[in-house]
Amino acid sequence: MRKIGTALLVVVAAATLTACTAQDDAPTPTPSASSTGPIYPDLDQFTPAPEGLIDEDSGETHGPRPVPTWDDESRESATAAAVAVMTAYARPDLPFEEWWAGLQPLLDNKATQDYAYMDPTRIVATTITGPAVITDDTSAYVAFVDVPTNAGTYGVVLSRADADSPWLAGRFILPEGVN
Repeated sequence: MRKIGTALLVVVAAATLTACTAQDDAPTPTPSASSTGPIYPDLDQFTPAPEGLIDEDSGETHGPRPVPTWDDESRESATAAAVAVMTAYARPDLPFEEWWAGLQPLLDNKATQDYAYMDPTRIVATTITGPAVITDDTSAYVAFVDVPTNAGTYGVVLSRADADSPWLAGRFILPEGVN
């Protein structure tokens, strides 16, 4: 039994010493790709999606959309949209159903949810009293427009999805002092 224990000790010692010695054949480690920065895929290896596909849920056509820019036509359409939506909004004398039928098509999805339960009789403005003025045109997708009314100047926030999409109202900003 003593011979087996000694032999086992010699084998374990030899294995330990062999594991601790350096090998000349070992490959040198290379840094991983993630340590040198982000890895971007080669987009040329992918097949682009075909244009003109129709989404079966929404019925929308997919494809590139024209990027909007600020030009005279965009400015005119933004101010006209602000006047139209403010005219539809400032009708407190109408019953809700009629008021909503005129206003809702001019609103974006979020505003449709936000204003769906509003009582139009609480609106103090009834008429537009001057021309609409764009006050912020930082983005060609969003316009902040002031519309003067008989109750003060309302702010209207408009947005559009692309150059071919209509301007839709997302928010009415009440004049100071109006609740």
